[in-house]
Amino acid sequence: MVVTELGGTLLDRIVEFIIPTPIVLFLNQILYRNFFIIINYWSFVHLGFGMIFYFLKLKKFSIKQWFYVLLVGHIVFEFIEFILALGGNPLFVEEFIDIVWDIIWSLIGFGFTYLINIKINKDLRLLR
Repeated sequence: MVVTELGGTLLDRIVEFIIPTPIVLFLNQILYRNFFIIINYWSFVHLGFGMIFYFLKLKKFSIKQWFYVLLVGHIVFEFIEFILALGGNPLFVEEFIDIVWDIIWSLIGFGFTYLINIKINKDLRLLR
């Protein structure tokens, strides 16, 4: 399936192979929107990514450093995604406010997992 108006570019074929267009269209569905926030199914993907990223943290970095790695990495990712949007692929085309919230959702997922991990470790220490 061709996803751009220009035809089947190599990028379109790669994107279609990794995430088929019906899934992209589903994830793009807006669940809530006002002037300051957009929530779609991608929001949950970014939230989950932040949670998973927390568990991938390296021991040689502090939690604060790892948080900044996530922040900078996600900003770079969103910038690249914005540049790829110039090709018109629906996976990459999004509004600025959605880009900002994608970053925020991943940071919330990271922070939420961090807090839950602290709580679990505290409870486990109390049980010993």
